[in-house]
Amino acid sequence: MTVNQVEPLGKVRTKIVATLGPASREPAMLRRLVEAGVDVFRLNFSHGSHEEHSKTFDAIQEIGRETGRQIAILQDLCGPKIRLGSIAGDVVACDLDAQFVLTRNPVAPLDPHELTCTYEELPDDLDIGQTVLFADGTVGMMVMEKRPGWVRMKVTLPGRIRSNQGINVPGAALSVSALTAKDLADLEWTASHAVSYVGLSFVRHAADVTRLRAELQSRGSRARIIAKIEKPQAVANLESIVAEADGVMVARGDLGVEIDVSKVPAVQKQIIEACHRARVPVITATQMLNSMESSSRPTRAEASDVFNAVLDGSDAVMLSGETAIGMYPVETVATMSQIAHEAEILAFNRSQSGYGGWPMGAETCRNCPCGPTGTVARAGQVLPITESVVEAASLVAAKLRAALLVVATHSGRTALALSKQRSATPTLALTDDLEVAQAMALYWGVTPLHVPELYQSGQVAAFADEWCREHDLINTGDRLVVVRGVIPGNPSHNALLVHEVE
Repeated sequence: MTVNQVEPLGKVRTKIVATLGPASREPAMLRRLVEAGVDVFRLNFSHGSHEEHSKTFDAIQEIGRETGRQIAILQDLCGPKIRLGSIAGDVVACDLDAQFVLTRNPVAPLDPHELTCTYEELPDDLDIGQTVLFADGTVGMMVMEKRPGWVRMKVTLPGRIRSNQGINVPGAALSVSALTAKDLADLEWTASHAVSYVGLSFVRHAADVTRLRAELQSRGSRARIIAKIEKPQAVANLESIVAEADGVMVARGDLGVEIDVSKVPAVQKQIIEACHRARVPVITATQMLNSMESSSRPTRAEASDVFNAVLDGSDAVMLSGETAIGMYPVETVATMSQIAHEAEILAFNRSQSGYGGWPMGAETCRNCPCGPTGTVARAGQVLPITESVVEAASLVAAKLRAALLVVATHSGRTALALSKQRSATPTLALTDDLEVAQAMALYWGVTPLHVPELYQSGQVAAFADEWCREHDLINTGDRLVVVRGVIPGNPSHNALLVHEVE
């Protein structure tokens, strides 16, 4: 039997997503980040050229082959992020009550108080009395006067703004599409690169996800879709968006500007709970260890934030500027891994004591809104038979104190369902599909393994036994609980068996 070798199953079950940038995209640094615990690399298409991203993509794939690790790649589309145009002098102070103009057609381009933006229709979409926020909400202005293609604003929250910084209009129903012309051009890049996930920015409705899926399918891409929740409209339509997406990101940066920052923690928990009910992976993101951009240690508040995001049930936690432009990218990943591990220990101890550990587990899977038997599933959707089998497998593994849960899956759905059980038993997922193996790198607690051949039911246990012996993961008398998500010739069947190591 031939198979890509991987490192033994790690202790940390929560996956780590790292954003790449100038501080981290060189091959030597990529390797160090993988060794420190990165499972998913995020390519931010708000920055960089296709040529640069292709070079980084190839480097990640090569490191995956060299290390035997399955590494997922998340291509994050820019989306309709509204940004300031160039400002005369690049930066301008916004004093309290100072007046600025936002216009489609500037008449005095050397006047720093005359602003433009990337979304030309914005002045027409604004109303008198509406608040406009700049630079991640650090500067605020109120619309005082309006004409076609032009508004006059007064500063209500003073600060400084720079060229190309972001603009937010909380609560506004802007007419801009979720997929921009740039996004569509970036999807042409996607078509020739086997990324695991595509992040859709500024989702407002499930139809936004549906449209992206159609665009991907028309280009022959199998990439799964991560819906980024960062607009109040997305929170209002959360259930339908989660039902359509393959994964969700709690994008707290723009979300914390679009809604009151005091509401963000509650909305974060709401999103995570919705994803668990739907059996969809969820990533918690933005400013998790922000101080580590310039410090080798996090603040106590940041450590608590990561810890609680794991306890809430996040499948993955994400680093942004910390790894893209920070001074300590490797140390940041190692720190996040350590904090996540401590949170997992607490959750498992609580579960064993009966106090309550993870927010969703085997006891709630019967409430999962699974589709009816025979329906066509999206990449992440878990069907009722699969849900029942993995619940049983999780209970059997706990009862027998099994050394390992082994799942053989073609689509990855069975591994995802098993992941959502939050079992204390490590999970090894076998698949004959390389793209599925890489996508499963995002699944909590799952170590994916690419097995080129799809083994018959009896051979899965024998293969797992052999592989685990080679990696010193099992001893004589240990038990493996094996789940088959696909049985050749019986695609509608699942199977569960227990293998005792001789």
